Amino acid sequence: MLDQPYPRGNPWHLESQSLQYDPDKAKALLKQARAVGIEVKIVCGANVPYNNECGQIVQEMWNSVGFKVALEPLDTVPFLTARREGNFDGLIQGNTLRFDPDDFYGRNLHSKSRYAQVLSGWHNARYDQLVEEAKRTLDPARRKELYTEGWSIVNQELPHFHLHEVVITSAAIKALKGYQPGATGSFSYHGGGIRTAYIEA
Repeated sequence: MLDQPYPRGNPWHLESQSLQYDPDKAKALLKQARAVGIEVKIVCGANVPYNNECGQIVQEMWNSVGFKVALEPLDTVPFLTARREGNFDGLIQGNTLRFDPDDFYGRNLHSKSRYAQVLSGWHNARYDQLVEEAKRTLDPARRKELYTEGWSIVNQELPHFHLHEVVITSAAIKALKGYQPGATGSFSYHGGGIRTAYIEA
């Protein structure tokens, strides 16, 4: 499991560490909470193979510690409906690269963000305060300090966690026309990428 959205080499990579994988501790905590056998529903997009594969891995891991996990791969419209209505216990999806960290930390986890309310409904007053201050701060080093403290809270409470990173690659041939590097990779919806490219017959 990754410990944050920004990989090593990215200017916004933080010195951070998530909780360690400890299935024995998880089993003990579930037993202590009398939660062994609790039914959990995970939804994921059926049209994105690595989301489905991640769902299967999480399902197996959570079942092994005592949950009873159902995985529901859904087509796009049912998936978006389930996400909007909060009809899930766990949801697997991707995030596109966000050049400014506030686009991630604020959008995905600030308690007043509508998107965050749908995803987890998580609320931590200290986290909100840190993200708000970082958004107002111009000094990148100070912003990193604020995000690092905020993300350490996330890594302890885990309303949101990253399973893996998808490596983005690009390739082109001389016959390809209209290609412009995309801001978030080759398959970005805006600002270039393969969606703007074509090959003349």
